[in-house]
Amino acid sequence: MNRRILLLTLLPLLLVAAACGSSDDGTNQATDATDPTAAEATTETTTSPDDEAEAIASSFTCEEVAASFATKGSANAELPDPEVSASCEGDTVSVTTNGIPDHTYVESSPGTPEAVDLSFTIPATPTMAAETTDVPRLGAAAVALNGVPIYGPTEATGGDVLSLTGALSECGSHNGPTGFHIHLLGTSDSTDCIFTPEEVVSAPQLLGFALDGYPIYTGNDQHTSSWRVTDESLFASDTWSAHTYVEGSGDLDECNGMVGEDGSYAYYTTDEFPYVLGCYRGEVDLDASGGGPPEGAPGGGQPPA
Repeated sequence: MNRRILLLTLLPLLLVAAACGSSDDGTNQATDATDPTAAEATTETTTSPDDEAEAIASSFTCEEVAASFATKGSANAELPDPEVSASCEGDTVSVTTNGIPDHTYVESSPGTPEAVDLSFTIPATPTMAAETTDVPRLGAAAVALNGVPIYGPTEATGGDVLSLTGALSECGSHNGPTGFHIHLLGTSDSTDCIFTPEEVVSAPQLLGFALDGYPIYTGNDQHTSSWRVTDESLFASDTWSAHTYVEGSGDLDECNGMVGEDGSYAYYTTDEFPYVLGCYRGEVDLDASGGGPPEGAPGGGQPPA
């Protein structure tokens, strides 16, 4: 049965049950397209692969996705002004950005962020794939609403980004040979990051979009990864081999996502590996989307490992 029809059919029964004194000890993921920057926390457990295959494409229209990309303006006098723009072109959203952060830059690695020409092409209507796709080991796996690329959990060493002490700022980002990028969601009471601790605690906030078109929300205070460290000896050299997906150990699937009650799929950031994306649940063409290292950077133009 269509998921939406099923929900509408059950709604009167649910309302009657609530009126008779049943308790609701959790809230559900919000998908109010009029306010794409926040969603209510959810305690729903991860759905089965069959349920995910029935997930609707997205809770956003193409125009809403494009309009969500914006910067808050310059936050660093020593850096170029941040720039990002997006537009709908047929069945895709085209994003162009210079990769400069619109929040306080804290130097945690040598070098100063420079403006670069980055382009990403994101499906306006994402499609669940029959099989998952690995995220790039190096380079962009997604893009934040402020235009900053979001990388996976791997550093150039092959190890986990957290195996390099002090490599990340408290905002979860740093500058590198491939440019400024985010590895995980960090917040601070003393530094201006993308979101404040209060915002992340209050409810999932829309962080950006994966290159398969599905949205990424903050979930550090609402969701738990289902990946577990099973070989600590590989943590600093091969973080993917160091971790194993243990279904049901958290409330998110192997890609760090889940289907909400409205039937839409989304990824969520977590404090645990893989931090943002564990894989892509949607159909994705990394070469066409702009994924991986930018051209001219170390590893640029190479397929993901």
